[in-house]
Amino acid sequence: MTEKHQLQRLIKRIQRGDVNAFGQLYDQFHDPVYSYVLRQTGSQVDAEDITASVFLYVLEKIDTFTWRGAGFAAWLFRIARNDILDHFRRQGKGAREIALSEEVMKQPSGILVEDQAEAAWDERRLRRKIADLSEDQQQVVLLKLMMNFSNREVGEIIGKSEGAVKALTHRALVSLRKQMEE
Repeated sequence: MTEKHQLQRLIKRIQRGDVNAFGQLYDQFHDPVYSYVLRQTGSQVDAEDITASVFLYVLEKIDTFTWRGAGFAAWLFRIARNDILDHFRRQGKGAREIALSEEVMKQPSGILVEDQAEAAWDERRLRRKIADLSEDQQQVVLLKLMMNFSNREVGEIIGKSEGAVKALTHRALVSLRKQMEE
């Protein structure tokens, strides 16, 4: 049975009211969501609160979820992204940067970008350069390169087409390369 098929069965169980199934879903997705939120906020307390809010929303709205596009993970991370944006709006912070403190960079993710970056560039300089990217480019770097999402999933999360994600990724990498060479 494929991972997607297992996830579909799990979600159907949740939609039928199976509390244990929701616990399994929570266990499967908590760490990636928490890591994503922490990288955005830079605060463990805020990350814990927002992550809890995301899963509460999922529990309340799981009946409205339908399989289309990139699937459940994209839906879940779109909820997380919206909660993060709401968090910053409530704090009165318009423009923001992805928090890239050492503590945040060491959180678990699918790819150890930090190890790859250290081989070629000074880590602190790279973090500052990522923070200089546009908001969309920062999101693409975080979701695609650090969280290992596909272009399609990133597009669904940030509300862009797959082609736009490819272009944003290319521009972000070109910009980072150019800045690091200077």
